[in-house]
Amino acid sequence: MTTLSDKTAVITGGSSGIGLAAARLFADEGATVVVVGRDEDRLRHTGFDYVVADLSHGAADLASGLAGRTIDVLFCNAGASNAPEVFDTDESGFDAVIDVNLKSVFFTVTECFDLLADGASVILTSSVGFHRGFNSDPLYSAAKAGVRTLGRGFAAQPEFLRRRIRVNTISYGAVATPMTDHPMLHEWAVSNVPMGRVADPAEAAAPALFLAGAGSTYMTGSEIAVDGGLTQL
Repeated sequence: MTTLSDKTAVITGGSSGIGLAAARLFADEGATVVVVGRDEDRLRHTGFDYVVADLSHGAADLASGLAGRTIDVLFCNAGASNAPEVFDTDESGFDAVIDVNLKSVFFTVTECFDLLADGASVILTSSVGFHRGFNSDPLYSAAKAGVRTLGRGFAAQPEFLRRRIRVNTISYGAVATPMTDHPMLHEWAVSNVPMGRVADPAEAAAPALFLAGAGSTYMTGSEIAVDGGLTQL
């Protein structure tokens, strides 16, 4: 018996990177997987069921596309490192960062709440960037700090606790996704990350599999740092 047999897992930002790696891990463990993203062509090529939705504008389309399903695992992984330079950030640029990295998470959870099974696992993707004052992307880090706070806040809501729906957060460091994989990232990791390298998407996704399964049923409101020791050592 595989660990996610007869479970349905929905993964936003699921067409590449950590999301797609998680989709494959979940499917290997028996889950029925639905990936969510904006690019239908990329979603189609994953081989999984999919819903096309731009979550930066809310999640009503996602909830509609999932109607009739019961969600056992909701991995809110959509996001983008899209922050402009600090002093080049205008109001529209500010809104774009917050919309895709924070607003999308809030409405994915609230719009899909009624579809969640009792005892479901909700997993939020954050970043370790908010733990320290890194000299880059402070707005992105602020948005991801908001995601971490949402993880605690949702977990504490009576509606979640009553139905045993647990909400946990994974905060990532340097991961070699299509969005970030660049020689400069690898060079930076060698000098700054205690483990001396970036993470592969599959190993970055593995903690999500743990949070999705029975081994984490006494965890809610928690944060797992997957950062090679960057903010822990």
